Amino acid sequence: MYAAAAGDRLPQVVAGVGAAGCALMAVAFLVRRPSVLPVGLAGVGAAYAVFLSLRSGAVDARAPIVAAALFVAAEAGFWSLERTAARGGTAPMARRIATLVGSAAVAALVGSLILVLATGVAGSVALEAIGVAAAAVTLAAIALLASRASV
Repeated sequence: MYAAAAGDRLPQVVAGVGAAGCALMAVAFLVRRPSVLPVGLAGVGAAYAVFLSLRSGAVDARAPIVAAALFVAAEAGFWSLERTAARGGTAPMARRIATLVGSAAVAALVGSLILVLATGVAGSVALEAIGVAAAAVTLAAIALLASRASV
């Protein structure tokens, strides 16, 4: 919703891409298919990417918050699709939520640090290669976590 509301160019396109991602996430929940959830999350992330590509000017300072929100959405989504209910009372759930909140805060902090470091850096082939490598490592980590037997 942020990407569609904040954009001044083609907000219908941004909203459409985001709505398609949300619809895929809804399908994942309705049919209880964890393998569909990452596709929906990618659609929601793609809406933000379209928003960024249509922007002119400076980097979006809210990018780390968006990244942390997507991380929380992914974790909460996979939790809701787990085959077995959590057992052991409220203490394990409280630990799990605290870990999620802490991880989201670290994700936002790292994203903010990257934005600060990248400010004023001229684009180069090496910088592009580092970005592509970071994206590949991130996708590999997500694929590894998604393939775990607990999901």
